[in-house]
Amino acid sequence: MNGKLGPGCTGFIMGSAPDVDLHYTPGSLPLYITVEASSDTTLVINAPDGRWYCNDDFIGLNPLVMFQNPQNGMYNIWVGVHGSNQMQPATLKITELNPAR
Repeated sequence: MNGKLGPGCTGFIMGSAPDVDLHYTPGSLPLYITVEASSDTTLVINAPDGRWYCNDDFIGLNPLVMFQNPQNGMYNIWVGVHGSNQMQPATLKITELNPAR
């Protein structure tokens, strides 16, 4: 990953295109984006504000990015791996309910 993306951006993603483009219209709840996998995964998000948000190992080896007051617009989402350049199976979860509870 490019070190210019921001703090917490570690690991390897396929940079040619996002894995998911989320067109989001917020309500009154936070937005949670997380990954579940049996391998060490990372999460990279380019939010509508143009900033990069990254996480690794929020819940065990699974990443989570929370937007307390999410913006309306496009969220480009990449799921990556840490410690390898071999992509692994993973499940991307997008919710307004706290997945850590």
